[in-house]
Amino acid sequence: MHFHERGFATPAHKFLWGLLHYYQIELQHLNPNAIQHMVAFVTLCEGFLGISPHFDLWRYFFAVTLQKKWEKKQELNKLMGCAGIQL
Repeated sequence: MHFHERGFATPAHKFLWGLLHYYQIELQHLNPNAIQHMVAFVTLCEGFLGISPHFDLWRYFFAVTLQKKWEKKQELNKLMGCAGIQL
């Protein structure tokens, strides 16, 4: 835990950080299946197709839904901590 607090963590792929930035979420907002989709996409692009992961190709295959918090029929701008990725 002390290493993580000081910034020493497993380095993630630049494409992953780009997706998190684009959807304005953090890593803890993703469930294990969502992380698996991201890793499989990067592996498909780099390992099998021989290209860098491309955001437009990602959006062609996947849809990301963010669950928002609702209070008294008004949408709040806070994430509940859940982002789903569907093929």
